[in-house]
Order: sequence, then C-alpha cells, then structure tokens
Amino acid sequence: MTLVLFVSCKFGENKKNGNNTDESFTIPQELRTIQGTVLGERKKKIAFAAVKLYLDDGDCMSAYTDDNGFFEFKVDELRIKDQSHFEIVYKGYAEHLLSIRNHDNSKPIILSKKGKVIPAADYHVFYESIKSCNN
Repeated sequence: MTLVLFVSCKFGENKKNGNNTDESFTIPQELRTIQGTVLGERKKKIAFAAVKLYLDDGDCMSAYTDDNGFFEFKVDELRIKDQSHFEIVYKGYAEHLLSIRNHDNSKPIILSKKGKVIPAADYHVFYESIKSCNN
C-alpha cells in the first residue's frame, strides 16, 4: 500500500513539474474560424438554418444558425481540402451549396426561393441527420 501511495505521489509531482512521463501528447492544431450569416428574402436573418460543412469524403461538421442567422465553425486547417464546401438548408428555400474557397466571413450567405425549394419535412430530416457529423 505504501509503495502504491509513493508511486502515485511521485507521478503527480512529475506532472506538476512538467516532467510528464506519458509518451502521448497533443500537438497544438491551427484552428481556422469559419463563420457566416444566413439571410433570406429581403435580407431577413434566418434562425435555425441547418449548415453542413463537408470537409472531405466522410468528414463533416454541423452547425445551426442562431436568432441572428449566425453560425460558426472552428476547424483544424489540415482538415480543409480543395473540395470542402457548405450545404445550407432551410424550409421554403432552395438548398444552397458554397465552396469554402468562395466564402467570405464578412459577406452574408443569401438563400433563394429559385430552384427546388426544400419542404418542411425534408428540412427536418436534414436538420436531424447532420447531428451525426463529427464536430
């Protein structure tokens, strides 16, 4: 029992002094903040729009706009690829696809009613399905 106590105290002391003997450590990642505001007709802010960020095949992140139509992602730069893009869905508007390369954080994303408009049921399915994306 004394040996266990001594070893655990010694390990805790090494951690305090920065001498962590654990070989696994994390390298700081460069995070990029990607944000935007989603607007609809007459530049009205859209709350609860579902935003899916496709980073690569099988790698995605999800967000939902707040009451001001605002969303934000913090993404490791290494996960962003040339084909990375957004898919933004809200009921009563057409699906909006946008490449990260063409996205400017300071400019709003404006949804349109031109094209195939998303019915409420499809919006709810998409809204729920993107929760499974890795964040």
